[in-house]
Formats: sequence, structure tokens, C-alpha cells
Amino acid sequence: MDEDESQKTEAPSQYKLEEARKKGDIPKSQDVATLFILVAGIAVLLTFGLKNTAELTRFITVFIEQPEQIAVDGNALQHLSFTIGIKIGIVLSATIGAMIVAGLAGHLVQSGLLFSAEKLIPKLHKISPIAGFKRLFGAESLLTFAKTLLKLVVICWVAYVILVPHAREMSILVQMEPAALMPILVKILLELCFALIGVIAVASVADYAIQRFSWIKRNRMSKQEQKDEYKKLEGDPLIKLKVRQIRIQRSRSRMMSSVPKATVIITNPTHFAVALRYLAGEDAAPVCVAKGVDHIALKIREIATAADVPIVEDPPLARALYASVDLDETIPAQHYEAVAKIIGVILGVAAARKSGDSLQSRVQSAA
Repeated sequence: MDEDESQKTEAPSQYKLEEARKKGDIPKSQDVATLFILVAGIAVLLTFGLKNTAELTRFITVFIEQPEQIAVDGNALQHLSFTIGIKIGIVLSATIGAMIVAGLAGHLVQSGLLFSAEKLIPKLHKISPIAGFKRLFGAESLLTFAKTLLKLVVICWVAYVILVPHAREMSILVQMEPAALMPILVKILLELCFALIGVIAVASVADYAIQRFSWIKRNRMSKQEQKDEYKKLEGDPLIKLKVRQIRIQRSRSRMMSSVPKATVIITNPTHFAVALRYLAGEDAAPVCVAKGVDHIALKIREIATAADVPIVEDPPLARALYASVDLDETIPAQHYEAVAKIIGVILGVAAARKSGDSLQSRVQSAA
């Protein structure tokens, strides 16, 4: 069952926003693309458009001042049309091409490279008259209309402010020659364009902020959605706890199986137990093969007793080893001396016992 929108009070997660992006739902302002297009068009005109425009003006002047000198016989008219088309095409193609590239760049800056087939999938609710009426007169459409109206008012006001100082020149402009008229018109046009860029720049920043706010609001989550997403990404907490318990149990079983192979068990005597293994010629230093506290320490002692592994009670050393060494790691250097004394005694006793057994065996053989 769909949740009530009033329940979606939590900010969207990064995963939710990435999923929305994959579906083509991104914050995007058309004003940003418009700004890029406008800047590109003016930049092209300022770069080489004015020069071409001046040449085109001089070329067209002859049509106004001396039309009787224009040859129209034979292929002259065709050549003239071709020449005019080339000159106009150079200006227009460069400007339009730059504006197309800038428009694409304006969208890429906001969304990056993104392809989603989600928007291409037909949806019945999009052709519903009721849904269409809601979109047409909904809050978002009214907001878009208000923004457009406000921009139009501001642009008209800015144009009025710029053109009023030139009002007195208008009556003079109609009497001027085309060559002298062009620089003045270009100057006025540039003033209008730069003012328009400023207005669109402010509008694009504001509109993008509004679009992003609406995007965040549109993707808000309920607490239940957050829980479901957590389970999807991290797994069910109960299952994870069970898996963790199984891993701990298996690790503990492997640890306990290593106790009979230990050289010595150092205890607290009851709260801590650390099993160390040292094989001369194989281990550079004693290795911790098992450790534990309380009931685990008691279990280590039981296994060690059953396997006839020596148990030495040294509370300070047992606590220090438990805190400073992990499983399958060699003991720290600061404990070498204390552990070496214990292992030395154990190995000495083992050697003496082995020698005693050998002597007893020889006596029994002689008898």
C-alpha cells in the first residue's frame, strides 16, 4: 500500500537520490542552458561576427545606394545570390553551431552524462485528462508561470532602462547612412545582451536552487522506507546477527582445536587464559593460538588439562598478553623475557622427563 506523503518527513539518502537519477529524475533548470546559449552567441558575435557583419553591411549597401549597377544578366544574379548566401551562412552557422554546443553543455553541467530509458516507457497516467489537468494547473505549473512572468517583467524593465537614454538618438538614426548606423546599433544591442545575461544568470541560479529543493522534497522518505532501504543494502539485522554468531562460534571452535598443540597456557588463574605455541626452529617467537576470558578461559584450561599441556599461573603476564596480542600473532617484544623463562622451564622439564623415560627403558631392557 502506498504511503501517505505526510509520512515522508526524512531527508532522502544518497542511494535514493542515485536511484532517482538512474530513472532520469534530476534537478535541472532550463535557465542555465539558456544562459550558456546566450553567452555563446554573444561570444561568437564579438569574436568574428562583427567583422563579418561589417563586411556584409558594406556588401549590401550597394543594393540601397546604387541598385542600377547590379548586374542581373546571365549567371550574374545566380552568382550574386550565392555570394550573399555564403556571407550570411558563415555568420549564422558559426553562431547557431556555438549556441547548440553551449546548450548541450548547459545540460551536461547540471546532470552530467546520463541516459535513462525510464522516460521513454509509455505510462497510462500521462495520457489521462485528469492527470493532464492537474499538471497544467498544478502547483509546479503555476510556479513555472510565475517565474516566467517575473523574468519577462524584469527583462522588459531592464530593456526600458537601457533604451531610454538612447531615445533622443532614434530620430537621428533613420537619417544616418548604413555604414555609420551599424556601430551604434551594435553598441545598443551589446548593452541589451549584457544586461540580459545578468538577468538570466541571476534567474538561473535561483531557478536551479528551486529545482534542487523540489527534487529533494520529491524524493523524501518515510521512516519505513529508510528501514527497508537499510535492510536492502546492509541485510536484515537479525540475519546479520545470526551470521555473526555462527562466525564467532566457528572461529572459537578453530581456536579451541589449537589448544592441544600449545606449548604452555598462561592464566590469571581463572579470568584470563592465553595459549602460546613455540616450536624451536619453526617459530621466531611464541605465537598466540588461543585466548579468552571467564568461561572461554575455563574451557581452554579444561582442554589443556585433558591434552596434558602445561598450565602456568602468572596473572600480570596473562592480562598483559591478552590485551596486547591477537590470535596467530607473535607476542610483543617486551614480553619475550618473561615468556622465555616459562617456556625454558617447561622445555627443560620435558627434556628431563624424556631422559628419565629413556633411562628407565634401558634399565628395564637390561633386566
